[in-house]
Amino acid sequence: MVVTVRGDSMEPALRHGDRVLADRADMSAVRVGDIVVLEPGRATNRSTAYWMIKRVVAVAGDRVPPGSVPARSAARDTVVPCGMLVVAGDNAAASSDSRQLGYFPIEGVLGVVRR
Repeated sequence: MVVTVRGDSMEPALRHGDRVLADRADMSAVRVGDIVVLEPGRATNRSTAYWMIKRVVAVAGDRVPPGSVPARSAARDTVVPCGMLVVAGDNAAASSDSRQLGYFPIEGVLGVVRR
């Protein structure tokens, strides 16, 4: 799928107006460092009219990186739970991601950015 970037949460890697090609392949292949297109409603339990583009910081079974999820989540988990991801925007000051919203379910990944 082709997705147009809106906002500056992924700068400098991606800028507002950039277009990316995302592969809807097997989501079990998602790795740390991948940029993914996500349905934010899966993580926030509220309907939204947009998708998010974020970098994967940790996958299920990885240690929870310090400061990557809200304290209430990290307090009970030393590793990322099964079926979950930790994601972040490259531009932390302009990003809403796992640092505020907590874990994102892997089934909310719509695709992995390939170019």
